Amino acid sequence: MSIVLYIMIVIAIGISLLLPWPSFTQQLSYADSLKNSILQRIGNYNMEMKTDPVNPIAGQNTKILLRISSVDGEELVDLPIIIRIFKDGIELEKTHPILIPYGHNTYSYIFSEAGLYTLDIVIDDYTYSGQDITFTFPISVSSFSAANFGTYIIIIAVIMIVLIVALIFLKRRRRNNKQGKRRVEDVSY
Repeated sequence: MSIVLYIMIVIAIGISLLLPWPSFTQQLSYADSLKNSILQRIGNYNMEMKTDPVNPIAGQNTKILLRISSVDGEELVDLPIIIRIFKDGIELEKTHPILIPYGHNTYSYIFSEAGLYTLDIVIDDYTYSGQDITFTFPISVSSFSAANFGTYIIIIAVIMIVLIVALIFLKRRRRNNKQGKRRVEDVSY
């Protein structure tokens, strides 16, 4: 294979690193624990929250995964909650009451800009305590360029390595071609 083909393959790999990788989220139907989630306990409730992607990016869809269970680990069926999202103390989103089936809910939201947001999950606990219970979680949202900075560094490093290797191959090839011409010239005299 020629050096040009090698360079084209490496460039194609570098470009594929620039493309967004698919994000796979498992749809949970039982009150399984969420891995790598933030856990809070208030009263008789455990609330877990995580986002997909783990580091939300401004302007892109973010899935907020919630798990609600009792402290005993029992599944809570059809528990009403309200989701509220704040930034700098200003309420940006408030849902109507949502019934949580089997202790899990996935809520999609697009954060408009980078910064620190507050997610409030309000449980309507009038049947047990006669009051609302509010769980508060911080969500840090990055700008697109900040979130992909590490990827850009890797791509630049790969391109630099490819160029260096290509230059080394070209220099060797030119040197071998010059030595071959000298041998031909020596033989012809």
